[in-house]
Amino acid sequence: MRYGAILLSIFILLSGLSNVSAQDEIETIQGLELDWEYDFGDTFISTKPLIANETIFVRTSTSTPNSGPAGIYAFDLDGELLWSKLNYNPISNDMSPITYVEQGQGDCGVWPDMLVIGWANGTIEALHPDSGAKFWQQNTEVLTWGITGSLLIDSDNLLVPTRTGLANYCLSNGDINFDIDTGLGWRNGVSKLDDNYFLGDEMGTLWKVSKNGNTTSKNLDIGKIRHAPLVVNGKLLVHGQGLIDSTIVLVNPDDLSLEVVSNAGPSPGIPLIFNDSIITIDSNSVKRFECSATCNFIDQHPFSSNGESSVVFDDMLMLPRNKVDGGWGLFSLNNSSQIIFNELISTKYDWYGTAAPEYQLVGNRQILAIGNDNGNLQVFSLLVDEAGSQQFEEETIETNYTSQIMTFFLFLFVAISGIQFLKENYKSSFQYLIIILVVIFTFAFNDIVAAWSSYISDINDESKSSEELWDDEWPEEWRGTQVAIFEFENQTLVSGGHLNNENALELTYQSSENLMISVQDSDTSIGKYIESFNGVRGDGWIFFIDGSEAMVSAQYAEINSDSIVHWKII
Repeated sequence: MRYGAILLSIFILLSGLSNVSAQDEIETIQGLELDWEYDFGDTFISTKPLIANETIFVRTSTSTPNSGPAGIYAFDLDGELLWSKLNYNPISNDMSPITYVEQGQGDCGVWPDMLVIGWANGTIEALHPDSGAKFWQQNTEVLTWGITGSLLIDSDNLLVPTRTGLANYCLSNGDINFDIDTGLGWRNGVSKLDDNYFLGDEMGTLWKVSKNGNTTSKNLDIGKIRHAPLVVNGKLLVHGQGLIDSTIVLVNPDDLSLEVVSNAGPSPGIPLIFNDSIITIDSNSVKRFECSATCNFIDQHPFSSNGESSVVFDDMLMLPRNKVDGGWGLFSLNNSSQIIFNELISTKYDWYGTAAPEYQLVGNRQILAIGNDNGNLQVFSLLVDEAGSQQFEEETIETNYTSQIMTFFLFLFVAISGIQFLKENYKSSFQYLIIILVVIFTFAFNDIVAAWSSYISDINDESKSSEELWDDEWPEEWRGTQVAIFEFENQTLVSGGHLNNENALELTYQSSENLMISVQDSDTSIGKYIESFNGVRGDGWIFFIDGSEAMVSAQYAEINSDSIVHWKII
């Protein structure tokens, strides 16, 4: 009996170690496995990585005076650093996307393949993609910062949104065609419609610039314009950033008249086009519109993202969650009438982020590159066999041999217990049975707690909808998001606008951090127990989810995307 118990305990420990090792060593995203990673140190990945000519290009930026140098890095697909170009005299927030230019010729001359980089210190550089060697360089005006928006290639011309206006250069040698003043810009990329260029500024003015440099403008009165206007069926879609919210408009390029499409949440990111749809993002949600002669709202989903987003795997939207606990939202766009949330992807480097992921199929290899504000780059890949999806499915089937072995030994110990019982060795049979029950309970503990929570919720369901619990004094942008209430004896503190928390404890931690409330908790056999908020203990704290008192630990109390968690002191 003693040796049998020891043997079973060893297998329990081996099972736990095996699972931890697998989680640590293998990270996957939609079947793509983590291939390699790179730490850029005390800088952040400021814009989407770029894959071109079997090379991955990454740009980093400084955020504080003590940060490392900003830079451009080139890696081969297997993670070997080919070259890097560091800027030791940067200005914070080098956020202009990397632009790859294929070789060509025009009235200005002939040019090879090039990387064109706009720096926040006002420099514009054309680099050799194989070595980082410089072809040509120009300098633009700096007022606090220089170039931060997306560039535009128009035939043999390079259009650069400078800090103070718009400059036009010959691709072949960097000679300037024009440099005109508009308004002060930030991330204000440039776009082209017909024979005119369009860009916005920090005052909310939309500028129209002809090919010879003549300008007209109109203040749209929608807040700051921090993206290249999106060309949609002969019109321009602009998402303006206000103080507490944002506004999406559709602009007629002839007279710059506009129609309001929708109001949206604060701190909008850069919109993108997917087939016939427009995707917009902000601190509150991802929205989808269908645009033809006008734009009509289709669907939205709560999510917080403020930078770039990308279409990956042909029909999915992937974007960084710009919060302290980070992560990546993955949405399906193959249904023309919905935005379907697939999953929140988590990695060991989860942190704030605004740079979009880069996805490409290079030969027979799928590659996904992601990076965050901590300077962590991760590259995932998968070889796609010519046999197709059937081969892929067979290769991705996971067989948990440890679980099979554990099941075998459980059955073996059940058999031994039965044999001992038949031999009337009741004490020995009971000892084996106790071991079996302990093992089963240990492995099934989380499922048992979750089932108990669901059962208690069903029999004591006094929950109310978020609309019934809504307080009209709360900001409108909190509607449809998760809200936490902390009710002390002399005051009540509320934090809303939270997204993607799976249980009440996650929302509590996130909200208390937002409100700067200190939390003291302890581990118990039934989950985390909150002992005090801001040092206030009372006779304990209880919490309610959507108006119904919870009967389990907040750690195991599941919540919905619009749940309201209310803590009260006893």
